[in-house]
Amino acid sequence: MLIIFGKKILNSKKVRFALTQLFGIGFSTANTICNKLCIPNTVKVSELTEFQQSNLSTYIKKYYIVEDKLKQQIDHRIDFYKSINSIRGFRYRSKLPVRGQRTHSNAKTCKRLSKA
Repeated sequence: MLIIFGKKILNSKKVRFALTQLFGIGFSTANTICNKLCIPNTVKVSELTEFQQSNLSTYIKKYYIVEDKLKQQIDHRIDFYKSINSIRGFRYRSKLPVRGQRTHSNAKTCKRLSKA
């Protein structure tokens, strides 16, 4: 079982799909990582050699921000918006949709939960 950033990756999955279990890595990013490291499409995590596993983890650590660092970065950004009293920060604080979504017919659940 491969462990990257404290996250266990299942042996039965193919590498391209298994990498998407990490927060911050989607399917297209997993494809580019596998292409850069010359890992074929059909290889499962259990079939990786020790060298490939270490190469994979060091490549991700070097070039991508994932898991806890990414979550901290997102939290700091939200706190920044709140601290400068921007509209976006106000909407985060009020638990309303932030990016211009409609609130008349959608987001009723969100508004109801924020009042409770």
